[in-house]
Amino acid sequence: MRRLFADKRIFMNAALLAMFFAFALFSCPWDALSEERQINSGPHSITIRGGGVDDSAAVGLDAREDLLNPFLNLHLFGTFDMLDAGKGIGKVANQKGGAGFALSHTYPKRANVFAGTAVFNEGGEFFEHAYVGGKIKAADYALISGSYGFHIGTQMKIPGQYDVAESVDWGKLGIVLVAQNGFKTNFYYYMADPGSRNISGIEGEVSYPVTSATTVGLTGSSDISEKSNVDRNWRSFLYVAYAFGEGAKGSPIDIALDKNNPVAYPKVIRFTSAVAPAATTATSALSISPTATTNSGCSAPASVFTASGGTGPYTWSSSAPLALSVLNATQAQWYDGGDNYCSGATRTVTVQDSVGATATATITPLL
Repeated sequence: MRRLFADKRIFMNAALLAMFFAFALFSCPWDALSEERQINSGPHSITIRGGGVDDSAAVGLDAREDLLNPFLNLHLFGTFDMLDAGKGIGKVANQKGGAGFALSHTYPKRANVFAGTAVFNEGGEFFEHAYVGGKIKAADYALISGSYGFHIGTQMKIPGQYDVAESVDWGKLGIVLVAQNGFKTNFYYYMADPGSRNISGIEGEVSYPVTSATTVGLTGSSDISEKSNVDRNWRSFLYVAYAFGEGAKGSPIDIALDKNNPVAYPKVIRFTSAVAPAATTATSALSISPTATTNSGCSAPASVFTASGGTGPYTWSSSAPLALSVLNATQAQWYDGGDNYCSGATRTVTVQDSVGATATATITPLL
């Protein structure tokens, strides 16, 4: 059932992306695609989101500060989500959020490289990572983008339906297509925890600037790997973004080259830790103590025997059954008064454990 719902989420994300793409593409005249617009680059921007994340309905707010200059760009960013506390990840904690910063350098109209770090709170625990990446302008309308993140810290215990959450390494590679009218679509393939769990997934976004400062869009991502003890991450949001401030305007492809992808939050996976099988203690062989004893007939009438090892409970028997009595879980007593031991015959006492092993002791008379 869980896999069915997960497959439905992937289908839903893909369908929504396709519908939004078609709407944005065909709602504007074809000749508009060749008309280059100037887009406000900020430096301030706020994004309001609504959708779902990990089986929980969610609303969110993102804020960015992009301080661009010819030498070094500074990107400050933060995010906050409110989740439905009755479903999915919201039952663990109904708030999540994070913040970080990145530095980037743009080689005008050619490429951009960036590095950053961020911290993220989920399930009441903080997760951190650092990352590096870059973009290459492959055409007047296309960027090739790749990045890699390194987790910082260890596994965290979190309450609720998951035992452990962990920030993991990740890698992402994809393409950004930007029309001159500002219509933009991104598509990425990512791998979380490469070399270990190898959780692969897809991520996509489509957007359109309805004004030079206001953009509407749809973004989503989903793991596509099926791991028996790992919760599948997915998210899907409709959003409205507003850029303001005295930033320079630029062509859509150049703005994307400057601002696309320097923001990245830790990749957190939630899983049920494997339960180690119960330790088994090697059982020693069944034994009886003493293994032999002597008795001088009627003058020394009793002998006590102790069982150890094997697998309890124990069963006692004797060649003279009327002379044997069980004292406790591990001991039995042989008493010659019930067997006329004065006759001088050799007797045996045997103990047997629950799996059939036996041990025997002898009682020899001293005549």
